[in-house]
Order: sequence, then structure tokens, then C-alpha cells
Amino acid sequence: MATKCNSKIYSSLRFCGGKTVLPGIKRTVYFISAYDIVKWPKLPNIEDAASMADIAVLVGDYGLAADAKWKRMDVLTTDSDISSESQGDAPSKTFINKCNLKHAGRNEEATGFCRMANSDNLVYLVEQRDGGFRVIGNDMFETNTKPSQASGAKETDTSGTTIAIEVTDLCPAPFYKGKIETEDGDIDASTGEAAE
Repeated sequence: MATKCNSKIYSSLRFCGGKTVLPGIKRTVYFISAYDIVKWPKLPNIEDAASMADIAVLVGDYGLAADAKWKRMDVLTTDSDISSESQGDAPSKTFINKCNLKHAGRNEEATGFCRMANSDNLVYLVEQRDGGFRVIGNDMFETNTKPSQASGAKETDTSGTTIAIEVTDLCPAPFYKGKIETEDGDIDASTGEAAE
């Protein structure tokens, strides 16, 4: 039987002049321990996809353990970002997805987060300014969270908690359009608004 390769989903990458692309992320990031996820959304198979855009979007919702909810982290948007780059050699190439978050606090709660996250496998949902939630974390590879804190010395120094995150994935920080069950109510990730 012949191998099925779906090269037909390639399409042109166009950009219309006059459109503004907003860089950066929004102020709220959601996180949860991977141990609280009992069902994971999946990336579609390239062979079965109808379009190039489809293969970058997770299918399904996160199923959470009883009483588990996504937690909220407020970040400084001017010091936080996500990035992805290819790694490895064909045919085993993957992506390393990275996220740098800056939280203004360095109080007891922020310090406690650092202590736990330093050796936990967390998943993060990061909303881009121009729309769309990107996922840092998956069920195949463990997420490495590296927190650090600085008090600053002079009046103009930056103080707070910096959280450097990285994880291997099959896709550059995939998009998620499902339900986000948070402590403050459910969010529809396809719109960024409260779920109906």
C-alpha cells in the first residue's frame, strides 16, 4: 500500500498592506499542572488535514481532574513574549517553544509559585494581543519552568519574578480554541470572552 502524503494542503502565505500586526501578549496567562489534565486536545494528523491552518490548531478541549481549574497569572506585557524555533535533524525535527513571563510580584505567593513550578510539569495558555491562545506544554514532553527573582537595587531598577519556560513540541506553540475552565468562570478560547 502506498504511503499517503498530503502536500496539497500547502497554500500561499499572503499579507495585505495596511493591516496592523500587534506584537506581544495580553496581560493574563493561564497555567495548570499537567497532572491535573486527564484528557488532552490533539494536533490533527497532517495526512488528514483540510488546510494548512488546521494543522496548527489543537482539536478538542482539556479535560481536567475533579475540582481542578486553570490558574491566572498577571504579567507585564512589555517584558513577556513567546517564541518557537526548529530543532534537531530530519526526519526527527521538532520545535522548541519558549515563553518568558515577567510577574511584578516577588511576595510570598510569587515565591511559593517559583518553588513549586521549578520542579513541576506545567502547561501555559498565552493569549496574543492580536487574538488567539497559544499553548506552551503538551502530553509528550515535559515543560521546563525556570523561575528567578530580583529585588533591584536602585530606584529605577526592575523588580519582580521572571519565569522562563521551554518545551519540545511537534508544532510552533499550537493554537487552542476550546474551553478554558478557570477559577473565575469558563472562557471560550476562540474568542477570548466568557463562555456562554
